[in-house]
Amino acid sequence: MSIPRPGAKKPSSPAAASPGVLVLNLNFSVDKTVLIPAFEKNSVYRLARTISLPGGKGVNVARALLELGLPAPLAGFAGGCNGHWIEQALKKNGFRAFLEKHGAGESRMCLTVVDEHGCHMDFNEEGPPVPRAAQRRFLRAFGRRLLAGVRAVAICGRTPAGLEKGFYSGLVRAAAARGCFVMVDASGPALAEALDAGAGGIKINRAEFAELSGRRFSPAGFYSFFRGRVQRGLHTLIVTGGPEPAYAATPAGLWRITPPRLPRLQSPVGAGDSFMAGLVFGFVNGYDFERTLGLAGGAAASDCLTLGAGSIGRAQALAFARKVVVTKLKSL
Repeated sequence: MSIPRPGAKKPSSPAAASPGVLVLNLNFSVDKTVLIPAFEKNSVYRLARTISLPGGKGVNVARALLELGLPAPLAGFAGGCNGHWIEQALKKNGFRAFLEKHGAGESRMCLTVVDEHGCHMDFNEEGPPVPRAAQRRFLRAFGRRLLAGVRAVAICGRTPAGLEKGFYSGLVRAAAARGCFVMVDASGPALAEALDAGAGGIKINRAEFAELSGRRFSPAGFYSFFRGRVQRGLHTLIVTGGPEPAYAATPAGLWRITPPRLPRLQSPVGAGDSFMAGLVFGFVNGYDFERTLGLAGGAAASDCLTLGAGSIGRAQALAFARKVVVTKLKSL
């Protein structure tokens, strides 16, 4: 079964879930999430409730995919004792992972502090520069071994320090040469490089769109930007808006995705990653585009009700998906 091109109509019944997805999380981390009563100046907090998980946007995507019923292996760089902990924690949590290890320093630590009103603050390390030798080893493994049986590649998250120019374009072109659909959730030069190399899909937020396009987000400007990139191989562009509607464009038209009303808010951290998981799941399983967008919005809503990025409930995500309003604004 080939990857359905986003925007094309497909049967609404899913095919059997297949582990034909590879998620690249190049900058693995140790993620800690803590809950406090409220943010107060000059206060000391005793953190009785702490969640420690292997992290990075790609891990969050894979975690949500696993809950939806689609196991997806992970790949990226790791170093030091933190890297060893990440490797063991991934195994414990049921993930298959290829970690290109290096001795340049410790994999990063990321701390999210959330209060009882859903307000949050993130403290994220950058991580050490990845040595060139490790980069070359990873690209060789990616092209020769990691793409076997893969039909879709999701490249997600913060760019590790030290990556050489051309690394992301090398990933995109190697995947495309094997017939894989490539979906990217990144920012800055890495995102621009992946787009120029012919990535088929991009999922970003409004701030990242403004950085990429050089213009503030508006539906008209968003659609204009997309149409100017179709000839370069872009099939799907999605810009999320947090509690505001997301927008999606394909060669078939323009859509608005209005999220459901939430009964409460625990933490919005990771909701965009769960949105990405819903997209990937729908694409691989042959859902039509509007059903895929609904599932993405439902997964994001479910994530907002939990602590821990990428933590969703399958039944809850499916229930929210039915409440997402997907409106086609333009047709081609």
